[in-house]
Amino acid sequence: MTQMLKYGALFAIATFISRVTGLLRDILLAHKFGAGIEFDAYVVAISFPFLLRRAFAEGAMTSAFVPLYNEKGKSNQFASSVITVLGIVTISLTLLIEIFPQIVPILLSSGANDEAKILTSSLARISIPFVIFIFLWAVLYAIQNSNNIFFVPALSPTLMNVGVILGTLFADLLNTKILGPTFGFTFGGLLMFISLVPGSRRIGFRYRPSVKGIGEFLRLFFPALLAMTVSEFNVLIDINVASLLGPGNVSAMQYANRFYQLPFGVFGVAMATVVLPMMVNESEKFEKHLFDSIKLSLFLTVPSMAGLMLLSKRLIVLIYQHGAFTYQDTLRTSVVLFFYSIGLPLYSIMAVLSRACHARKDMKTPFKATVISFVVNGVLDFLLGLTLGVAGIAMATSVAGFFGMVYLVYKIKPRFDLIHLTKVLLASTVMVFILSIFSLYNQSRLFTILLVLLGVAIYVFMCKLLKLSELKELFRLIRK
Repeated sequence: MTQMLKYGALFAIATFISRVTGLLRDILLAHKFGAGIEFDAYVVAISFPFLLRRAFAEGAMTSAFVPLYNEKGKSNQFASSVITVLGIVTISLTLLIEIFPQIVPILLSSGANDEAKILTSSLARISIPFVIFIFLWAVLYAIQNSNNIFFVPALSPTLMNVGVILGTLFADLLNTKILGPTFGFTFGGLLMFISLVPGSRRIGFRYRPSVKGIGEFLRLFFPALLAMTVSEFNVLIDINVASLLGPGNVSAMQYANRFYQLPFGVFGVAMATVVLPMMVNESEKFEKHLFDSIKLSLFLTVPSMAGLMLLSKRLIVLIYQHGAFTYQDTLRTSVVLFFYSIGLPLYSIMAVLSRACHARKDMKTPFKATVISFVVNGVLDFLLGLTLGVAGIAMATSVAGFFGMVYLVYKIKPRFDLIHLTKVLLASTVMVFILSIFSLYNQSRLFTILLVLLGVAIYVFMCKLLKLSELKELFRLIRK
């Protein structure tokens, strides 16, 4: 577990820095644009390339690339073939959206009014080149992960956040202010790609045009891409249903989701990313790596879920409620965050189990789990979203994650340490109980920060009292 914790910690620290800058970005966006038509259009315009980023970088690309790249002795020719073939695809897709930008609002915000759709189409033309940069970044990201390099790749998304922040700061110089962060978004994607070039060259990667060996990759890539595409259809449905609920609901969902992505990226994605190359490179320890990654994921995500649910409103007030972001926006966004938080450990375990399948070149099982999750989410989006509002969409997402996780557990049958899970739940319960008492005394923003720090301290103390092994490993790593 020590090696997994070491790599996981490096990835988590880098991701934490990236997600914190993402929060700073969202704070600035909330201050300047609030939750209205302009920001709704921006969210929809960047969602399309973001969907492709998740498919390439956090799904199909890494899952199909890493096992084959390692199997082929980290072949430059194989990596070059992937860049050549999929590069043609992403460039073609970019040109398609440049010519027909109205495709984006048709797919993502069919319920929006005409003003929002026109603005979204204009912004989509600016944001779509991000797809090319993020694809190239994804290949270099996978190459470096295969060589156990996690920190710089995980840190690189910070540059996208920096680009959006700079674009927002200079937005007042433009006639349409929302163009600023949109240009910044695309420029940040370019910086992400460039930032990984030196490290890839140091480990010996050189691009040479080739298509040799691409067939085997595509046989793994397309099933994984199909699974990720189905998964991202959930996002399409979420945004479309939110757009039907009126202006500001897409924005509220985006703000809440970005906050939820902080612990999910730091803990859930970290474990899934680190465990894949370890399972591939040390296949004889597959079961042990899977067991350890599940334990570590629950150790980190269960208390995070509990804390977010308890402090959701206070955290939204702390981070977003200023400038154009009103108290009503806070109420709406905090409820969405509450229900998103329930899915944190569910999606984290689902990510780890999916990567375990990918390590064995099994793309069908995660795909079936994704389809189950998609169907549940699609049905509940309309049932809950149209009755409970945007909070119902978040609830649907968490319930869908539960069904997807249950299917993977049923098929893979991983070992669970129930005693360990009981201790984690007990430590988290004590933390929530104490925090709920203290939270009654003061409503200030400063006190919210103190509550977060107190929650961490209580959980660490309880873990030490209950002798949870992850805490010992973490302290040993810090001492090194």
